[in-house]
Amino acid sequence: MTGIDTELYPKAETRHSLKSSAFQKAKRALMDERISGLTGAFLAFFILGHLVLESSILVSAKLYEDVAYFMEHTVPMAQPLIFIVTIVFFIHFIWAGRKIPGKLRDRKKMLELGDKLEASRKGWNQDPKSDIKLRNHFETSLWITQVRTGMIVLATGAFHLFLVMWNIFTDMGVAGQTVGLTQEVASARVESGLWILYAILMVSVVAHMAIGVYRLLVKWFADTFFVRNYAKALFYFLFWFYTILGAATVIAMAGPLEGILS
Repeated sequence: MTGIDTELYPKAETRHSLKSSAFQKAKRALMDERISGLTGAFLAFFILGHLVLESSILVSAKLYEDVAYFMEHTVPMAQPLIFIVTIVFFIHFIWAGRKIPGKLRDRKKMLELGDKLEASRKGWNQDPKSDIKLRNHFETSLWITQVRTGMIVLATGAFHLFLVMWNIFTDMGVAGQTVGLTQEVASARVESGLWILYAILMVSVVAHMAIGVYRLLVKWFADTFFVRNYAKALFYFLFWFYTILGAATVIAMAGPLEGILS
């Protein structure tokens, strides 16, 4: 179709035109997907490395101290990294959060859908009060779980980032306290009762990360060299390996498993 430019018919553009509203809308959507995907990938790599470094306490408190000293003094990367992670963290939430239903009514429907899907694992959900018969769907269940864990990570993760930043740059208002990350301070945070918060954060961030990696691979690489089954296998590995590693680390911070590998 060619543009028509007359007095009766102002110049028209096809929906495939580079100037059409449909093309511009698709272009913005693609850019949004890239921003949320790239920031999510960065945070996923950070979490993978962060949990491994934190698990050094399973070997010994000294190794944990050495790792922290290396990152803060030998190669001072902890200070700029905490700012970069914080900025990327909130950028990712803003761009990825656009997929979360904005209205409370829609959010309730999403939660209701999640509950019905969970109840329909073994067959069709024959709810006599509903015209819709549901069966558990892996992709939909993952998306709903990702939204739920994302909201938890936003609240608990922001609090954790604040504590770490306070710890790295100050003595936290404690006379004689060493400025920077130490095993003593990290363990004290967990032992003070924050182990509940860190346990919730750990499970939520691992689940959110594993689902995010899976969905990124499916979105950009599915049906190429990286088939969906490979992505699903990677999802299960990341979730269970890092959940077990994270749980052991939280318990070690509280004392019982400290240095269990030494």
